[in-house]
Amino acid sequence: MRELGITFDAADRLRLAQLLTARAIVERDKSPELEAEATAATVTIANALWNLLPAAFSPHAWQAKCLPLWLERKRGTVKVATGGGKTKFALLAMQELQRTVAADLCVVIVVPTVPLMFQWRDEILEGNVHPDDIALLGGGAASPDLGRARIVIAIINSARDRLPKLVAEHGWSSRLLLVVDECHRANAAQAQRIFESNPAYTLGLSATPEQELEDEALPADDAYTQSVVGKALGPIIFEFSLRESVESGLVTPFEIWHVGLPLTAKEANQHRQLSDEITELRQSLQAVHRRCRSSQNFIAWCQTQGGKGGSSAGDAAQFIGLANTRKRLLFRAESRLAATAAFLKRGMDDPDGRAIVFHESVEATEIIWEQARAAGLPALLENSKLPSSVRDDNINYFRQGIARVIVSAKSLIEGFNVPSADLGIIAASNSSSRQRIQSLGRLLRRKEGGRSARIVVLYVRDTEDEAIYEKADWEGVVGAERNRYFNWMPEAVKGDDWHSGLVDVADAPRAYRPPSHAVDAAEFALGDPYPGQPHGVELRVDQQMNARDASDAVIPISKGLVEEIVARNELRRARITPAGHLIVRVDRGSDQVPDWRFLGIADARAASEDKVATRLRLMSSGGRRHLALEIERGSKSMKFALSSEHGASMDADRTRRELLEWVTSEEKTRGMSVRELLWDDDKRYWIEIAGERVTFAGPAARLEFKP
Repeated sequence: MRELGITFDAADRLRLAQLLTARAIVERDKSPELEAEATAATVTIANALWNLLPAAFSPHAWQAKCLPLWLERKRGTVKVATGGGKTKFALLAMQELQRTVAADLCVVIVVPTVPLMFQWRDEILEGNVHPDDIALLGGGAASPDLGRARIVIAIINSARDRLPKLVAEHGWSSRLLLVVDECHRANAAQAQRIFESNPAYTLGLSATPEQELEDEALPADDAYTQSVVGKALGPIIFEFSLRESVESGLVTPFEIWHVGLPLTAKEANQHRQLSDEITELRQSLQAVHRRCRSSQNFIAWCQTQGGKGGSSAGDAAQFIGLANTRKRLLFRAESRLAATAAFLKRGMDDPDGRAIVFHESVEATEIIWEQARAAGLPALLENSKLPSSVRDDNINYFRQGIARVIVSAKSLIEGFNVPSADLGIIAASNSSSRQRIQSLGRLLRRKEGGRSARIVVLYVRDTEDEAIYEKADWEGVVGAERNRYFNWMPEAVKGDDWHSGLVDVADAPRAYRPPSHAVDAAEFALGDPYPGQPHGVELRVDQQMNARDASDAVIPISKGLVEEIVARNELRRARITPAGHLIVRVDRGSDQVPDWRFLGIADARAASEDKVATRLRLMSSGGRRHLALEIERGSKSMKFALSSEHGASMDADRTRRELLEWVTSEEKTRGMSVRELLWDDDKRYWIEIAGERVTFAGPAARLEFKP
């Protein structure tokens, strides 16, 4: 356990015990007059019109515009920036639905965390709802009595296991409104079970409902609509951006300082060595990942390989270990910790100032907090490894102004209301643009007196930390005039003034790259710089000038484009983006910002399909040819396609015979031998001869193989 240098003497312990005892007595012995007044102010909602909002509530313009759109459908997702009033809109929608459509309405509100559960309860109790009409599910609460309750607030981990059964037992489905707050959290496979409650009405809430995928084949809203969550809750029907929220005066005026930090010589050397090893392992593992046709993304696949004990288990475990080591190196970079301390110290010069620090690492938050405390700053800590009572008290002390700095490891980013701060420091975060936007929202709630805010985003220059600027259009999110960019240069520091080392730079460290579907290929000529995200299907050109994907299938690309790939990339490699753009990297050096060039349009769909092609061997035995399937790639163990005399169905046997006859005919016509037949695991078969793909055109059935 780390020695914090804090001691409590007997007098301190006595005083603490007295205060805790006094608080318990005050909470237990409420004034009878106050209790009676509270009871009179609430009514049971079983047979009454719902008033879920205070009488003085007046909807914002966006809420008034969005409400009829949702009521018309009675389902859908509302995408509204943090601080824009999502919770109040949900209460307004619940209220109007009960008053105009379903008098016996029941509501389940699903939230990701315990603090959010209690926050929602407190919001609802501002209306005319009796506490007995609200039930809690999760966070230690007993299973709710749905015979009395009309509104259930459930933590998502409990809702996925218990909600469908509870709803079915009490017959709620036909009159149920399911509200999912921070609905992007329901994308996890287990969390999706909440939708088995079969609600009649749905409402999704999030500042960032879309999934963050590497290969966006569709615009984000369309991808969300086709996702499990989008299908269950309904498409995005309204969007109110952070920029619109700022312009409407719903959040405080602010500016963002993006500060690029250096590594020390020792750190830079360690980072370079780790990056070289990671790059080498990634290249070999990605090829295996594509060949095995896993439904998991690359990182998730690597994380699961160790437990499976396959041939790639060791490399995958090493890759994950090295990546985590490199991440920790950046998280604990000397300049990052020094910058955080310097900005906090300057921010606390204002006696009324408040600051929130976000970091990805629990360990790093504790180091930052210890440094702040040692510097005499009124700082408290909030992370998942602290007891819940300590976390709750620390947040409350920050709310009350007893503490003016709170250091948090991610848990304050989503949903939970904390007071706005004059200074927000995103000391470190992952590469998620969603997380950055959520962090901004936590810092921008309106302040009394029109005070403005400054948000400092720290990143380590010339490392993967810069990738976030390619993924998020910061100027589009908040407006160009609110972004300032700096580099911190140790050699420019004057004396002990850390801030004197800040040097203005004109632009972000990397240009924003939109997803490929947002790039208009008609604007580009061959060889033009490609501005979009360069994700996609990897291609290589073999010695016979065939473009092949990772599964070694030939991709139909014109001879001219294949020659361009070879001429422009010495490794003879290129990519096809999800939008079908053929691009090639023309720079050298792993530490450069990649220079991708546009070559033309290719068939992204065909490339995607061919990635999963199964290769069948054409073998001869006893004067007869057979179709065989390798049990494991590279092995000599085979499964042979069955004939009818060995148990195959008539359709499968006919397809087997006709395929063999067709291959023989093509060999005679072209004067070449065919050793492999490619198959989509269903009814599509083709061969590749001299770089040309020839597809079997006859009626086909699925082949059947010996077990």
